[in-house]
Formats: sequence, C-alpha cells, structure tokens
Amino acid sequence: MISNRPQQAAAASGANGSRPASEANKPILSVESLTVSFDGFTVLDELDFSIGYGEMRFLIGPNGAGKTTLIDVITGKSKPTRGRIVFDGTTDLSRRQEHHMVRLGVGRKFQTPSVYSSLTVYQNLEVMLGFRSRITGLLGKLRRNDGDRIVDTLEQVGLSHRSKDVAGGLSHGEKQWLEIGMLLVQEPKLLLLDEPVAGMTRRERDRTGELLQSIGGDRSILVVEHDMDFVRQFAQTVTVLHLGKVLSEGAMEDVQQDPEVIRAYLGNSRTQRPEAARLNGRREAEDPAPVADG
Repeated sequence: MISNRPQQAAAASGANGSRPASEANKPILSVESLTVSFDGFTVLDELDFSIGYGEMRFLIGPNGAGKTTLIDVITGKSKPTRGRIVFDGTTDLSRRQEHHMVRLGVGRKFQTPSVYSSLTVYQNLEVMLGFRSRITGLLGKLRRNDGDRIVDTLEQVGLSHRSKDVAGGLSHGEKQWLEIGMLLVQEPKLLLLDEPVAGMTRRERDRTGELLQSIGGDRSILVVEHDMDFVRQFAQTVTVLHLGKVLSEGAMEDVQQDPEVIRAYLGNSRTQRPEAARLNGRREAEDPAPVADG
C-alpha cells in the first residue's frame, strides 16, 4: 500500500505544502523565449512557461504540440535554437549536459519504465544513489543514512513488501512506481514525468495519482499526460501547449471549456477527434492508436 503520511503532512500545510518565505511564489523552473527548430520546422516557438516550488503541474496538448520536446530540452537531451531555461533561480539548464541533471536536482521518468530487471527492487534504488552521491559512487558502498533513505522511499512508493524481489517480476504498475522511487531516492527538486499512467489498469492509475499527490509539496512535479480522466481527477493547474506555445493555463474545469483549447484539440484531423472527446470526459466508440508527440 502506498504510504499516505507525506500526503497528510502536505494537506495540513496547504495543497502544495509549506515553503520557505524566500521561495513563496517564485518559480523553480522558468522557460524564457524558448525556441526549438529541427530542419527548419519550429517545434517550440518563443515559449514562456514556469512552474513554482512545490507545485504539481500537468502539461497537456494535442499531438505534436511540443510537450516531449520541452521535456527533452529541460533535461539536456535536446538543445534550444535560442532562449534559456532557468532552474532554481540561477542555473541555465540550456547550457548543461544531460548527465549533469541528476546532481543539479532534476529527475526524468520516461513513458516506458526503465528498471534493472535482474536486480532486486532494493538494489535498483541502491544503484540510483550512486548516480546522485559522489561518495557512494566512488566508494561503491552505502552510508547508514542512505540505507534509511531507501527503506523510506520503498515505503513511500508502496513497494516495501517487494524489496527483495527481482524487479523483472513486478507488474507494469509496480515497475512504474519503482522507477518513481528510483528518482525520489536521489532527492530531486524537480520531477519530470512523461505519461506515468500509460498502460496501467484503473486501480494502478488511481494509486499513481495518490502517489504523486503524496510526494508533492517537498518537490515540484511536471506531468505530461494524455489520459484526460487522470488529469481531471488529480490536476489542480493545467498548461495546454499548442504549436509550441502556451495556449491556455489554469484549473482543468476552466481550461477544458476554453474555446481555443477545444478548437486545438478538434483540429482538422480525424486523429484528433478522440483526444477532443476525452478532453471533456467523453469516449468515442473507436479510438485509433495514439500518435507520438513531437
């Protein structure tokens, strides 16, 4: 069972948890005039976007809106044509390499879970501590507080009872939770999650939403998601991307009624119709396979 103790603490101090006065209303991530072009095609177009300390933000938009590209640039996988990304007030991520992100405090989870299948659940978290800590990485052994951190993280993601099991034997949902735990054990300031509930059962999806709520407050979380039922259930603030720009931003109930958002999801393509239906909580009889985001 996923622990709800962090969630209770966050609820007692507000929806996003209590933050130091110096961080109140300040962005942990500020994207400024970000442009990304590939072979003359502009994917992100002078994009301005920010997320605050301790905030969980959902990023949605029709296929090709630029959601995954934005995550790629934040994490150093792709480089911008121009613009910058200011992290934690001082660091320009657009000038950093991908392998620097963990120690800067940025963690990314891809849609497909990436775990070490031949290692135990506990050992997976052990390995990730090596990436975060210079001492652990160099000496190849855990300090006492590192072991405590692993135990606490396994409890938080609801996998304490599977700690000695080989990760390859976990269910799809459990692998997703393990990968989230592998990020949490590195104590990130910002988590970037790309479609964390893809392929999950309804029960697994609900547990994942509860997990994200429970780990919020102490860190910022940016969730890219296509599952509109999940977004409606767990999102407080939603940002809609379209054609590489912010089209709308606010509470989900307001965003899904925005005429510009409805128009963007409907588009002129047959492949956008199921997304438009899901945007407002409707299902079509036949949904074509989703198209990968650009």
